[in-house]
Amino acid sequence: MQITGPAVYEKFTITSKDNNKEVSIIGGITDFQYFEDLHSPSTTAIVQVTNTGNTIEGQSLYNGLPIRGGERVHFKVKTPVDALSESDAKLDYVMYVDTISHVANDGQVESFTLHLVSREAITNEQTRVTRKYQGQTIDKTVEQIVSLLEPLSITKFEKCQNTIPIIGNMRKPFTVAVMLAAKGVPVGSKDSSAGFFFWQTRDGFRFKSVDGLIKEALAAKSSAQRYYFRQTVDDPYKNPSRAATQILDFQVNKDNNVVEGLSKGEKSSYRIFFNPLDFTITQPQDSVFKPDSKIKLGGNETEPAVADPENIPINYLAPRIVSGVFNVGALDVGVSTAVNYNGFYDLSQAFCRYGTFFSIDYTILVPCNTNLTAGDPVYLEFPKTSEETPDVDTQQSGLYIIKEITHKFYPTKSYTSMRVVRDTHGT
Repeated sequence: MQITGPAVYEKFTITSKDNNKEVSIIGGITDFQYFEDLHSPSTTAIVQVTNTGNTIEGQSLYNGLPIRGGERVHFKVKTPVDALSESDAKLDYVMYVDTISHVANDGQVESFTLHLVSREAITNEQTRVTRKYQGQTIDKTVEQIVSLLEPLSITKFEKCQNTIPIIGNMRKPFTVAVMLAAKGVPVGSKDSSAGFFFWQTRDGFRFKSVDGLIKEALAAKSSAQRYYFRQTVDDPYKNPSRAATQILDFQVNKDNNVVEGLSKGEKSSYRIFFNPLDFTITQPQDSVFKPDSKIKLGGNETEPAVADPENIPINYLAPRIVSGVFNVGALDVGVSTAVNYNGFYDLSQAFCRYGTFFSIDYTILVPCNTNLTAGDPVYLEFPKTSEETPDVDTQQSGLYIIKEITHKFYPTKSYTSMRVVRDTHGT
């Protein structure tokens, strides 16, 4: 069995908007790619179709169904890895046509590209957040806002420890959810960390902090999917299970960036906030923020002296300044002096945590594995550069988090491409 060979489309149908016609396009698919991303509140996909003959009542597929946007697409794809493990197809999902592009027809053959999105991506455009939310933690607010979309499933919502009252102001649910995610503080952070991701996988919506993703990865270290970069390519016919864990290709997109990290406030920042009620400004002795996170995918790393906050004079300490005005009494009827939102406890922390999380950024290509979704941990093992039998490189190897994932299906091949990130080196 060729582990990177073609996948099997067990189902790939398009249903007309009036639900009266359903057509299988299995025989006409020339390229199919499915996408998930930590920064995307919606799953997406692209499918290229070539069609010949009178498909529907003497007409082409494009005009006979017709395909104009909004049609339901149900696909079920079984990969060689699924066949190897004798399991059912994992990529079994329903999406909807968003855009049709590259339409061509020479009278005998028609071709076009369908751009697919999740159902919730469409309902998000027709839904507005109209009410005020207060007196509850951010995760509860986000969950209630997302429920306006009547999603098929909501999974893995991590709890926040902070509350932020908010008025919807007729904004769309995804807009508000992503905005609140950036302000979320995970339970137990003690004001040293902030920043959540809100994204969608085929299993549902996820709302999880940077710390939460790392803790989850560390807890699953022994069971995380492992991939190995080997000097020679394994023969998939002799040992298909070993070939299934081969890193076919990889690219280092980024391995730390000192100047960029300083400018983003990863090392330290200076917070200046003004209270319009009593005209006070945060005091200098309280304004410096230096991260103290002990939750890391890798090991502790020594900062270069030129960038280490501990070695820099106080007047040069803040490569990034964070400023703002306290929101005082803006959401309640009558006279109120309550501070509705205090960015002192999450802005610098979120800038730092997001920045360090993406410090190390690789793109890897592996045999198609639709068990994996965005946000999952993977363990990568690279060899140490050596003239002798190479040992494991304990700095480059270790746990990574999937930031982006693309499952690619071609007529003769199938792959999974992943952009994986981590905050520190080491196993």
